[in-house]
Amino acid sequence: MRKLNITAAVFLLTVSAFAQQLPFSSQYYTNMFVTNPAFTGTTDENTHAFLTHRSQWVGIAGGPQTSYLTVDGPIQSRNIGLGLKLYSDVTDITSRMGAMANYSYKLKINDDMNLLFGVAAGILNNRIDFSKAIVRDTDDPFLFTQPQNKTVFTADFGLGYNWKRLQVGFCIPQLLGNNIQYKTTAGDNSYFNLARHYQGSIKYVFDVIKDKEITAYPLIMVRGVQGAPIQYDINGVLDWKKMGWVGVTYHSNDAVAASIGVRYKNLAVGYAYDFGIGKIRSYTGSTSEFLLSYTFGGNKHDEPVAAKEEPKDTLTQALLQRLKTDADSNKAQLDRMKAELTRLKNGGNIGEKTESLTENLMRTASSNDFVDENGMGLTSGFYVVIGTFSSKENANKFKQANLIKGYNQTQTIQNHKTKVYYVYVLRADKQPDAEAEQSKFKTEYPDVWIQQLE
Repeated sequence: MRKLNITAAVFLLTVSAFAQQLPFSSQYYTNMFVTNPAFTGTTDENTHAFLTHRSQWVGIAGGPQTSYLTVDGPIQSRNIGLGLKLYSDVTDITSRMGAMANYSYKLKINDDMNLLFGVAAGILNNRIDFSKAIVRDTDDPFLFTQPQNKTVFTADFGLGYNWKRLQVGFCIPQLLGNNIQYKTTAGDNSYFNLARHYQGSIKYVFDVIKDKEITAYPLIMVRGVQGAPIQYDINGVLDWKKMGWVGVTYHSNDAVAASIGVRYKNLAVGYAYDFGIGKIRSYTGSTSEFLLSYTFGGNKHDEPVAAKEEPKDTLTQALLQRLKTDADSNKAQLDRMKAELTRLKNGGNIGEKTESLTENLMRTASSNDFVDENGMGLTSGFYVVIGTFSSKENANKFKQANLIKGYNQTQTIQNHKTKVYYVYVLRADKQPDAEAEQSKFKTEYPDVWIQQLE
């Protein structure tokens, strides 16, 4: 019985453009979750939803049309990210529809370094419709008289590494390398191979204007699959967290893409346009990509809106800000004390680790109640705390002020049960080390204390 490997014939157009079966994109840097399951739920402590649509080569009939719907977010205190990805990719006579569930785990090595592990698993429906094909020999026995549909199980595997502002990723999409079998009109077997791909990425974030949260980063992505040339992207992105982003992407031997995005509260809208640079650019027509995203919980504030009329005198403004910060810190301490009194009044739960105050200004609590700046769990130890706040904004301002003073290990953590933010200057494995650091700050911060996490 004859066998036909139709991968090359079906994917002639797509291979000439980006040398692989995977959908293409020019704005994936806004949602790295779609490129690597290890980055699921790692953006911040919020849940993010993205809807994207890419219309490629509108000048060619049957040009690729790709759509994505993704949702992902972290499970605080457990170092876990969960996500869901639905996608459709149509190119001429072939189309693919998939649904995948993602899982990631963050292994914290130290305060600046961690490893990420991710898997994605789901189903993929692959369809071939030769009725749309333009052929010379319509009696070819290898043509299908009816559209062919096959659904298979598929999986991706990813790794990630973070060190301060550096992010490195490696992913193997279509890990299983399935062969989808079809029957031709003559009864022969034809195969569509879901080739195993390999992807690597590296990114480093620079501060442009730190106070305004404006950053810039280069991002390089490399893709490969057996039997096709290596394809790579070089991205340059300027990102203003509160306003939007501007990006430029070079797709090797294919196009240069310009993109822009605007943020308003929890909503973001993006657009990218590809300028072809290949030999067939005058025939392919335009390529556009639209993006819409929404952040759940990203616009919450725990302090009153500031008065519209701002003080003109700089000294007065600084004094008001200091009073506001002090008031916020006092509120955080009161909230924490109320929580302790409530637990004591109710007798507490058997076996529950509750926060307590000892004579040497040390409090103890469960590490499961706290998360770091990325919403991930904390390791046990002794944290030298110089301030507590109910407002994340004030906590970050206090942190930045101490970093400027030269206290380079200053970080913020949050008790996700009481919603209080802690600013600490040192984490130590041993109590004497923490007490020694505590004594150094007694003059500058008389209320400095130690938070022990067990």
